[in-house]
Parts: sequence; C-alpha cells; structure tokens
Amino acid sequence: MAKFIPVPGLEALVASLVAPEVRRVGEKVVAEARRLAPPTKRWVTVADNRVRHTHVQAEGQTVPNNLRFAVPSMDWDRRHRGVGAFTYMKAPRDQSSRAVANLKNCRCQVATDPKGVARGINARLPVIAGNTVKVTVVCEGDLVVQAELGDVYPGGLVAAGLHFMARAARTVAAQY
Repeated sequence: MAKFIPVPGLEALVASLVAPEVRRVGEKVVAEARRLAPPTKRWVTVADNRVRHTHVQAEGQTVPNNLRFAVPSMDWDRRHRGVGAFTYMKAPRDQSSRAVANLKNCRCQVATDPKGVARGINARLPVIAGNTVKVTVVCEGDLVVQAELGDVYPGGLVAAGLHFMARAARTVAAQY
C-alpha cells in the first residue's frame, strides 16, 4: 500500500492556484449585487424664498430609495401631530408621514440616481491563509446597512430591507 506524503507548502500552492477563480466568483457577486442594489434619491427644493425652512434643511439629503428622508418637523406638527423632531418621508408630500405642514403646497422634488448604492459595491483582493482563499465583497456608503436590512422609524413607519447583498451571494452560490 502506497502512502501519499504531500510536499511541504502544497496547500499554499494549491490555494494560490485557486485564488484567481475565487476572485472571479467575488466579481460575479459584485456584478449581481450592483444589479440588485437600490437607487438613491436626493431631496431637491426649488431654492427660492418660499421654501419652508425645514425643507431647506433637507436640501441635498441623499438616501437609498427604500428608506425615508429625515426632514426637521415644523413646530405645528410637533405640537399638534406628535411627530417629534423629525418627520420621516418617502418623498415630498408623503402622506404616510403624518406631517400636515409637509403636504400642503410643497414644491420639492426627488432626484434619483439609478446607480446610487451600486457605486459603493466592490470586492477586495483575495486573501490566502494556509489552505483557505477568501474574497470579501463590501458595500460602502451612507445607510447601506439599513437599505440591506430595513429600518423602523418613530411612529411605526417601516422601510423594508432589500437584502440585495444577501440575494447576490445566494444567486452566485447557486451557480456552483
């Protein structure tokens, strides 16, 4: 009976041979995650002297599309509607926000960036540790964890998570 005795360093050699394929798998996950990632939306006022001061403060705020803008509440809404310091809105004139002052005569708009969250998705270089090769796919940016997992706002408002990173990993893993 023959006995196999591996050459010292064989595991590391095999891992280095496998590393390019692991990198390709990581890039497939990146491509799929970018495809699934939500756009971002930005609050835009008409920038004149009639814009509510609270909406001026929201100008330029950018969030993933499944989340809500945090707009400072008007005094009237805080006193009479119990909305708290911020009103959480999907978009200008969002009726689910419970803020009456934001519904009437608001001229603000939303500007959408279809590749918003996707811009922050990348793969790190593969790391070889002994006989293991690992590639890490990351999504960096403001509120990306909330976009992935969802969020709950005061007043019971819910933003469902999109699970775009998890779905991308599952989709690519199913191909192997």
